Amino acid sequence: MKLTILFSIAALSFFSCSEPSISLVPINDVTPFSSMRGLYSVDEAITWASGTNGVVKFTAKNQWVSYRDTNWNHLDFRDVHAFSFKEAILMSSGDGCEIYKTKDQNKSWQLVYENKTPGIFFDGMDFWDNKNGIAFSDPINNQLFLITTKDGGDSWQKLNPIKLPKTLVGEASFAASGTSIVCVGDSTVFIGTGGGEKSRVFKSTNRGRIWNTTNTKMRAGEASGIYSMTFIDELNGVAVGGNYLDSNSTEGNCVITSDGGKTWHKPQTPPYGYRSCVAANANGILICCGRTGVDVSYNKGNTWKHITDEGYYSCVLNKNNGWLVGKNKMAKVIIN
Repeated sequence: MKLTILFSIAALSFFSCSEPSISLVPINDVTPFSSMRGLYSVDEAITWASGTNGVVKFTAKNQWVSYRDTNWNHLDFRDVHAFSFKEAILMSSGDGCEIYKTKDQNKSWQLVYENKTPGIFFDGMDFWDNKNGIAFSDPINNQLFLITTKDGGDSWQKLNPIKLPKTLVGEASFAASGTSIVCVGDSTVFIGTGGGEKSRVFKSTNRGRIWNTTNTKMRAGEASGIYSMTFIDELNGVAVGGNYLDSNSTEGNCVITSDGGKTWHKPQTPPYGYRSCVAANANGILICCGRTGVDVSYNKGNTWKHITDEGYYSCVLNKNNGWLVGKNKMAKVIIN
């Protein structure tokens, strides 16, 4: 697809003897009328995106291909997970949940899970490998509602943990980018929460059978908390968020861990404001985004550099590239 001219290098690139340069290339012919929040990269050549109004997009031969199903106009696909350029899974958020899977690159989609239970509001999903995954909803009866798959998302079953702490008053999670849940290694999973008197991290090391919680220094209260999480490796992770009603504030908008989530502390220099998504690549570069712009970190999230005021909802990073999506817009991240 035709690309617009690069943003100002002075505004969007950073140069030093030890840090790579990062630039953003906006795409000017994105399918209109879609607020895109679902985003997942299989590798540098294969990325999927999803959003409102039945819109799904994927990369093919270095171009974005769009698909729209008007039967999905009522759905908001806040999360997407892909295994290849042919196989992907969509998860809707809102009142009730529908999960669809394609095995033929958007030619057909099969409904693989549906839940219309009052109070159900799914926030995200993730996978340990190409077969085993987990998804979750806001609390039902003061406990997170969890489902799992062992067949690559072809079917889903309710998970009944042996131990699952009760949620606090007002505590839930955010479906801002489908990334408030993250699977790490072979069996560990983290879920970030907010909205209550504490913003917490739920952690399981056995694929959701037993959970423990850790309090964090993220901003707490209404509309506040952890909106997104990522891990560079099994020890080093980052959570971002803040308060989406107070988008310019840096108060409690980022915490980092270096001990696998046992403890979380604030960074030396936080991102520029509220952030709805954070992503890392294999080289340890981090990027986060939100309404007030995009920030990058080269030191495991301890210090962040603001690179643009242009707002996006979700981000992904590969070794040499990445993507940002938002309301009727996308941008490619180029790492040199």
